[in-house]
Amino acid sequence: MDALGPLPALPPVRRTPSSDHAPDERHRPGTLPGSVLEPLPRRTLPQQALLDALASRLPAEPAARRAESPQRPAAPAASVPTPSPSPAPLDRAAALLRTRPDPTLLIYERPTPGRTAPATQIAVNRHEPLPQLLGELAAQTPRSTPRAELLSKTREASPNPGPGTGTGLTRARQLIEAGRPAEALDLLDQLDPAPQPRTAHWHLARAAAWQQLQRPQEAAREASAALARTGVDAPTRHAALQQLGQALTLQGDTAEAAWCHRTRLAEHPRDSGAALQAASAAATEADWPALAQDLSRLEQTLQPAPAPAPAAAPTRPEIRTAPDPALLAAFTDDPARLRQAAEQAVQAHLGRRVERSPARRRAARAPGSRLRLGLLLGTMPAGAPSPWPIVEMLMALDPAQFDLTVYADLPEESPARNDARLQQLRERTGNSRWHDCADSDEDTLALTISADALDLLAVLDARADARRLATLAHHPAALQIAWADGAGSTGAPFIDYLVGDRERTPIELAADTVEAIAQMPSRHRPSEPPAAVPEPCERPSRADCGLPGTAMVYACFARPGAILPEQFAAWCRILADTAGAVLWLRGATPVVRARLQQAAASLGIDPHRLIFAAELEPARHAARLPLADLVLDTFPDSGERRCLEALQQGVPVLSRRGRSPGSRRAGALLQAVGLPELVCDGPERLHIEAVRLGRDAARRAALREQLHQRLQADPLHDPAGLARDFAALVRRMVDRLDAGLPPVPLAALPAP
Repeated sequence: MDALGPLPALPPVRRTPSSDHAPDERHRPGTLPGSVLEPLPRRTLPQQALLDALASRLPAEPAARRAESPQRPAAPAASVPTPSPSPAPLDRAAALLRTRPDPTLLIYERPTPGRTAPATQIAVNRHEPLPQLLGELAAQTPRSTPRAELLSKTREASPNPGPGTGTGLTRARQLIEAGRPAEALDLLDQLDPAPQPRTAHWHLARAAAWQQLQRPQEAAREASAALARTGVDAPTRHAALQQLGQALTLQGDTAEAAWCHRTRLAEHPRDSGAALQAASAAATEADWPALAQDLSRLEQTLQPAPAPAPAAAPTRPEIRTAPDPALLAAFTDDPARLRQAAEQAVQAHLGRRVERSPARRRAARAPGSRLRLGLLLGTMPAGAPSPWPIVEMLMALDPAQFDLTVYADLPEESPARNDARLQQLRERTGNSRWHDCADSDEDTLALTISADALDLLAVLDARADARRLATLAHHPAALQIAWADGAGSTGAPFIDYLVGDRERTPIELAADTVEAIAQMPSRHRPSEPPAAVPEPCERPSRADCGLPGTAMVYACFARPGAILPEQFAAWCRILADTAGAVLWLRGATPVVRARLQQAAASLGIDPHRLIFAAELEPARHAARLPLADLVLDTFPDSGERRCLEALQQGVPVLSRRGRSPGSRRAGALLQAVGLPELVCDGPERLHIEAVRLGRDAARRAALREQLHQRLQADPLHDPAGLARDFAALVRRMVDRLDAGLPPVPLAALPAP
């Protein structure tokens, strides 16, 4: 049963002035997936330099008083302050920036004492060039100050307005977003040098960088420092609590992380992102009473806000973060709800409402010419499926039909740069069709892709970061596709097709996906090949793992957060109906073990029938998998990776079919290996099949033999065979585009 009941439509996430106080937290590799805050406004280099200069002005008298007494007595030589630039270009620059489409000024935490606004309204020429103002400002600023040197370098580097990056904290956040946390830390160390006090935003940026570097202790320390410096700034306090909660989760202190998220929710009761993260933390701790309360609060946050009373006093603006679809998929298989969450996450990432771009006609080609296929390859989020099997499939495409171009959006620190398959891809494309784009902003990257006049741009993960999303929003290719590797729809209206298969993305889901579904006939993508296992002599025995010698062993190596109370109760009923059977679970903390054992006892199951496996490296874990008789999949968050590992080691998997793509992952694998009878519709059918298999050792042996024979044909990997299916599907997409027809669901064609 769905952990959350049906709810009405969610209102779209919109920008509020308070969002510009919050750090630019994104769904990045190496960070915990969670709720997404709206980003800070993007500035060009000239704009940011002017804003920095405005914030660095020394105390000055009001403009009216300066006009009355322009002459000021000279100060003693020992206390002469650094001359401040003339107010005219600064005030004109500030007024000009306020007339721009995004007028929000960057917030600095140390306002200049005594600074007051000009007494008179400044006339603004909207066409006045910012570089001219920058030139006046740089000419009047002493060259000896670090700020002046920065302005001078900025002007030389970017004399004209255009796409670029900002300085200071904004630049550091952009480096973190681009996957370059080490550079961001170096830059932050150069800002506001000691002994001046550091600001909350400075500590938040450092926390994000440390978290991306997989250093949760440092991230938690910086987030705690930011929380101590927030004062009455509610948005910054909210962001610090979120950052601290994410760092504590990565550190393994899930209970403390839940406190952070519940504190956010107590201060802003409409924040569905905080409620979802609190529920995820409670599930990870197997704290099911708290989970029930968190899910109830989550449901309340997703309800439409009540209309305020006409005479009600104004209240402070509520802070709301978008719920992360990857976390939400652990509690619901409702595809409509997951689509709403994905759309809100995309809107929050981009900070504006995004509409589907019109399909452009592709460049004219000679009959029979090759299709130009682009691959946008970037750093994947933590826990996302590996991109390399798709890369292998694309490299297997017929070079006489496809011309492959790669846009490598991989920072220097990315481990993917050292992968041998990346070098093979570069050799396959050649230097003329290879673009290193890690240092390009979204506008430059979009222009680079547009210049290649692609017929199709393939995106391995459209949710990875805001910069890549902003690039895709330009729709630089005639068609843009993504693979159905997430919980459901990407939520991005600029993705034209979502590539799936009959099991994972049935055509009936078309109403709940922003993209048009395009089905492959068998698998929607290749899977990773089996992991290398130790020699047979090194395989452990049941006794080595604490398992009974002959009894039925059900297994599930899911993370504790994927096991919901209803799921665990169903497993206990299976144990009750299978004499002597045990349940082999992933190793957990002592607190989680005690809670699961207590829950089993309350359901009439001896706690000793729960056996917890030790945490092992992947190769040794794969070696012990054949000791299990049957692997039970979780619901509604189906575990593709763990079920794939079990199947590759010859262990049958029993799964329940859900309504969303994320709840049908294991079912798609079972269909591919020819075991559709192990995909159950509903909990009752799953219970019957699990008990039947638990009592019938001969049938289990027959399933193992059948699985072994099917795996000989490599149905789960097979990049060459899937490349042929993908090529045929792409031709159908392009034919519709050439005919001037919009993307529509493309059902898989029957095999020839």
